[in-house]
Amino acid sequence: MIKLPPGVTIEEVPLDKRYASTVKGLQTRIRKLYEAVVERFGEAGFELIKNVSAQYGREIAGKVRARQGEMDIKQVGLFLVRVFNGVRSDGEVIEWTDEKITIMVPECPYPFTKPETCQAHTSMEENLVKGLNPNLDYVIERCIPRGDSECWHVLKKRL
Repeated sequence: MIKLPPGVTIEEVPLDKRYASTVKGLQTRIRKLYEAVVERFGEAGFELIKNVSAQYGREIAGKVRARQGEMDIKQVGLFLVRVFNGVRSDGEVIEWTDEKITIMVPECPYPFTKPETCQAHTSMEENLVKGLNPNLDYVIERCIPRGDSECWHVLKKRL
């Protein structure tokens, strides 16, 4: 926290409201940065977003695997839920089996308008999942930027 001079005060906002507002602002900022990168660099901008996001997913997976080892589908699913909860996503797990887990998110937290931006951004989750368990695939079966009413983030055992 920033220390103020003596006699100067600022209204304290409750932590949950402050956190929600800050996260939403950062998500909007990320979306605007992505849009600016794509506007400036076109297809190469999407590739840049995808590559940076993928590398971040691999880094997280490496740290988690160093602590926990390879994870089964349900452990990976729970980890993804923690990631989504960390960015204040609403939604629910609508399928939970040993073969497939589907996480439904009714509203994009960023909110992306182009499916290519969503795909580039979620290369983080794709690489995170592969890094946690190479026998799993991560796909977005439904996608708001593609015109669906909700997003379905799906983990599947590789056939």
